Amino acid sequence: MPDQIQDIITNCLKGNRKSQKQFFKMYNRKLYAVALKYMGNVSDAEEVLQDSWLSIFNSLTNYKNQGQIEAWLKTIVVRTAWKATRKRKFHAEIDSVSNLVKASESSQAIDKMTCEEVLSLLSFVPAASQQVFKMFVLDQYSHKEIAAILSIDESTSRAHLSKARKMLKEKFAIINNVKHNGLKAI
Repeated sequence: MPDQIQDIITNCLKGNRKSQKQFFKMYNRKLYAVALKYMGNVSDAEEVLQDSWLSIFNSLTNYKNQGQIEAWLKTIVVRTAWKATRKRKFHAEIDSVSNLVKASESSQAIDKMTCEEVLSLLSFVPAASQQVFKMFVLDQYSHKEIAAILSIDESTSRAHLSKARKMLKEKFAIINNVKHNGLKAI
């Protein structure tokens, strides 16, 4: 199959529309899932995916057949999502509650979270920290890899991860306190 993919790429570079369509069909669904995971909603994911495909076809000559094409494609989608996220002026209002939970309570809180709770609470985390959290926890990139993909320092990646974890713990603790006091969470 690698020879088949290389033939398709070669034909894409020659401007063969049939090969471009075949290449698109082979990877579009997987790349859409990556875009949706990082953007969080369908319209933003579709926009990132479209920009990613433009970038892919424009930079296909740069692919040197070193490693898996799918990893290379996913990296382009992640970078495109990162750029789109950085353009947005999104700031969560969770910062106003950052001092409400004691450190000992918050360190135990993340252990009690389900995957669904983590994903739903991520919407309260600032976009940059959210992006790093997803890459580190969900995609299991190292801080070195995240730094390279997002063009940031490794220390910045660690800081974003730490901030995301702290905010998730605090928000989870606040929601649990509301539930245990007999009040409905809003």
